[in-house]
Amino acid sequence: MPFTCVLCNEETCYLSNFCDDCQVIKRITNCYGKVEVKEILKEVCLRNKKQQKYKIDGIIKTKNELNEEIKGLKKI
Repeated sequence: MPFTCVLCNEETCYLSNFCDDCQVIKRITNCYGKVEVKEILKEVCLRNKKQQKYKIDGIIKTKNELNEEIKGLKKI
């Protein structure tokens, strides 16, 4: 009888509670502990307001630099 993965709820599992990808995540969590893995995910995958502002400003700066380069190329 098939079940869905208990972590992602997307994949069908026949012999385990976890799909192949989630099984890897579970093994990493077993090695490092759930608190450490949670902190790593929060630090790397999630951004606070200050980090969001830096990211947005960086994108705007990059777009402005590209626009300036395009203007310079049009003069040639």
